[in-house]
Amino acid sequence: MINCTVKIIGHYKVINTINDFLIGIWFLIGSILIFYDSLKNIGVWLFILWSVQLLIRSTIKLVHDFHLRKYLKAGYRNK
Repeated sequence: MINCTVKIIGHYKVINTINDFLIGIWFLIGSILIFYDSLKNIGVWLFILWSVQLLIRSTIKLVHDFHLRKYLKAGYRNK
């Protein structure tokens, strides 16, 4: 049971890290593009994408918690 719990935590940690990396990329590129009038529109869309990924970040954490809680409850019932 512990081995599977570690796998669950590890999978969500990887997904969360990739999402955080993308959040940083969108924010950095959007911050640079916002300085150029011809690219400002693209920069604004990257900020919108950044905001959506912040929502995804919270969703990943919620799904992780529910998944882990469900697994742990099922494991305790089987003992």
